[in-house]
Amino acid sequence: MQLNHKIDLLFLLAIASLLLQGNLYSQQSDSINLRLSGNVRDTLNLKTARENVSGAQFMKEKYKVNYLKIGAITGATAGAFLWLHNYQKNAWWSGQRGKFHFQNDWNYAMSADKFGHFFDGAFIQALYRGGFEWAGLSPTASQWLGAAFSIAYMTDIEIEDGFATDWGFSPGDQIANVAGALYPVAQYYWKPLRSVNLKWSYYPSEDILSGKKHGAFLDDYDGQTGWVSFNLWDILPKKAKKFWPDYLNIAAGYGVNNYTDLENRYADYYFGLDLNWERILPGNSKFMLWFKNVLNHFRFLPLPVLKFNKDGVTYSVNF
Repeated sequence: MQLNHKIDLLFLLAIASLLLQGNLYSQQSDSINLRLSGNVRDTLNLKTARENVSGAQFMKEKYKVNYLKIGAITGATAGAFLWLHNYQKNAWWSGQRGKFHFQNDWNYAMSADKFGHFFDGAFIQALYRGGFEWAGLSPTASQWLGAAFSIAYMTDIEIEDGFATDWGFSPGDQIANVAGALYPVAQYYWKPLRSVNLKWSYYPSEDILSGKKHGAFLDDYDGQTGWVSFNLWDILPKKAKKFWPDYLNIAAGYGVNNYTDLENRYADYYFGLDLNWERILPGNSKFMLWFKNVLNHFRFLPLPVLKFNKDGVTYSVNF
């Protein structure tokens, strides 16, 4: 048992002791008026009391919004938006401005681009969700507001693409943006989805290292790998769980090579091991739970995988 679990348990036991020994509990409803004091065996026990009144009075947590923190989130959002918008303007939209138009690009970068949009939507949602919980909003409200802010930011990028002569507003990108932002919300409501997470890893391609691409790592698809990481331990039979660490995942990955060369481009497929940082790092505070979730969006340690591509199957250690 972790230390903070022990502290929580001791705290709960202390509160329970006060409730049972003092004259601290009272509850009224249309049909019940209870007061627990002295020896609880002489009256109704706490369990009976809970069974006779609504559980909402006991379990409902109150949330108080800190507007100063909301202001900090707003300010940070404005600053990050301006910086990223300027970065993307120089990297993608420099010298391009035309009439707004749509452009379907489902096969752009061999669809690695669509995974990137899905991942970005989910990652931005996670950042904002944690920020809103920090500001005092409920987990449910934070989930939905995080998704809304993610969709708003990603939609702004698509609109700017719509005015770029070499690009266009991509319906496929926008579908991936919205789906990615809503995926953590779906995980919040449906527990089995929490066992399946998307991750992203990056190692600069030769184009970046040689200077052919000037720092535009966001569209350096030759250097990116998208992963679907699965918590195998969650579905193992109870007897088998002791043979498989709960933090060790299995993952499938997808990457591309020479994606701009239509004649010579090809894909890499990976299957191997992955780590679940939410079950490795200690700490159960709101901040640590959020930090571990954010960290769990990335695969940044070399781990063994099998790589499948046009040249066959090879064993490698991949970030």
